[in-house]
Amino acid sequence: MNAKIVSVIYRKEMLELLRDRRTLISMVLVPLFALPILFGVMSLVLEWQQKEAERDSYVIAVNPACGKLLNAVLASAGFQIKPAAGPRRAVENKAVAAALDVNIVNGARQYVVYSDRTRPSSSIAGERIGVTLATMKEVTVRQSLRGSGISEQVLTPFTVRAVNVASERKMNGLLLGASLAYLVVLLMFTGAMYPAVDTAAGEKERRTLEALLCSPAGRNEIVLGKVLACATASLLTAVLAMTSLVYSYRYTRFGIVPDAANFNPLDPRTFFLILLGVAPLSVLAGSLMVAVSLFAKSYKEGQSYLTPLLMAVLFPAVLGTLPGLELTPTLALVPIFNVCQIVKGVFLGSVSTPAFVTACAANLSYATLAFVAATRIFRSEGVLFRV
Repeated sequence: MNAKIVSVIYRKEMLELLRDRRTLISMVLVPLFALPILFGVMSLVLEWQQKEAERDSYVIAVNPACGKLLNAVLASAGFQIKPAAGPRRAVENKAVAAALDVNIVNGARQYVVYSDRTRPSSSIAGERIGVTLATMKEVTVRQSLRGSGISEQVLTPFTVRAVNVASERKMNGLLLGASLAYLVVLLMFTGAMYPAVDTAAGEKERRTLEALLCSPAGRNEIVLGKVLACATASLLTAVLAMTSLVYSYRYTRFGIVPDAANFNPLDPRTFFLILLGVAPLSVLAGSLMVAVSLFAKSYKEGQSYLTPLLMAVLFPAVLGTLPGLELTPTLALVPIFNVCQIVKGVFLGSVSTPAFVTACAANLSYATLAFVAATRIFRSEGVLFRV
């Protein structure tokens, strides 16, 4: 195989890709600008919804049978009370955020808090009512103990302090790693899709494939040049998506900890490890998509062939972002899933070196097999010139 010829084919394919508007949109504009806009809009919407939920959560319905004392306690907690004989119905009809009723069970009062967990305002209101009732219960018990001459310390024989040993970086990386892994893998295949269709089915449609086959370049060299061009587009899409998503996350309100604005996870080491992990997948994506698109006679037909492949990518990508799963040497053999686990593990700082190396080696092996398949398909005259 002549490296100079492969380089010429590669430059020719890259030049054609850069001239194609659809490729530039999927490879540059979508990962670089779509994600910040999406996250910015989502941030504004979530902030507005949170404010609305906080405001509406103070409007509740209370059965008059609960008594004036409870109404006074709830009013002092800031609730706007609406008397209702059927408090549950008021919540179901969305007239109030939550409601409170009272029953007599074994001679004792039982307060029933009604809320709709599918509504943020109702969920917040239910939790606030529960906290208010717990405070009221504690005050009542303390008053009874005080009247009996018993020390109030019997209520607190010990205290509990929960400590989260995860650092702020790791907490932010938990969310960022999962979302970044899924989006990067999806955009990598999307970024390779249009170049693959253009370099295979597009050549057939433009009637330029015959001239390329008449050149001194061999079939293997032609396929390698096309695959490398698609892999470059895929890898560039991953880099742009990764950079865009990290800084979109940093400057919007999606951080788990309040100090997310000072969170800068894209240090050189993290960037290099992620790039090293996704590079074999870009070659695999380019090889697969070139192989599939070779069966198409036109650009439109090539898109229809590659769409099911994109759908098939979603399943292992989603599995790779699920919490609780770790990249073991065995799971590192599963393509796409292993890359999602690598990206997530790098941000969490929990990816093991053997699993990382195994995943990269496995993806390189799969990419080699896909390249061999693409080469054999390209050697088939019946596939290239079918009508």
